[in-house]
Amino acid sequence: MDTQKEWMDAGAWIGRQQAFAVIGSKCSAAQALALKQMKEARMHEQVGLTWDDFCQQHVGVSRAHVDNIIRQHNEFGDAYFRLSEIARMSPETYRQIAPQIDGDTIEIEGEKLAFTPANAAKIRGAVLGLRAQLRQARESAPLPTGEIAEWRSRQDALLRDIGRKAYRRPPEAEKQAIRELAQHAIARWQEILRETERNRE
Repeated sequence: MDTQKEWMDAGAWIGRQQAFAVIGSKCSAAQALALKQMKEARMHEQVGLTWDDFCQQHVGVSRAHVDNIIRQHNEFGDAYFRLSEIARMSPETYRQIAPQIDGDTIEIEGEKLAFTPANAAKIRGAVLGLRAQLRQARESAPLPTGEIAEWRSRQDALLRDIGRKAYRRPPEAEKQAIRELAQHAIARWQEILRETERNRE
């Protein structure tokens, strides 16, 4: 870093973000914006670090987590993070309710509710209901043919690998481990078969 001013600017940014203290998956709109601006300003280079190391040392979370927050801010803006402070939700859920959001308000059953603590219970209830609907839709949707084919391919590849090991007369300890693995797999497949039979009733 070449000048005292750059050092001071970098220190101010780092202090600002540490004060936000990003923890786990909770992140405010202000935190998200600060992370985005630090990356765009290449603040990590000003303190002689890679972006990966900067995230770990000065933000306190992984680079992948920070980059994910930045992507969400780029896609959804501040509203996603403000609403998430009231009701945790995935990007998928937010995309479903995005048409009902206008600035810092969400329309629920014809009523526009601001993102405030006073409306938190109503907003959380609406989001929980939507999440349940999405989960039910996913569970009832038929599996794509391609997905089943991929499962079969992965299963066959695994069985080939284990089969090769079993056919080469491994030591007794390895034979026992393979037997236990096979017995476990058979038991799990039997559970799945029983479940699919119950679902047909």
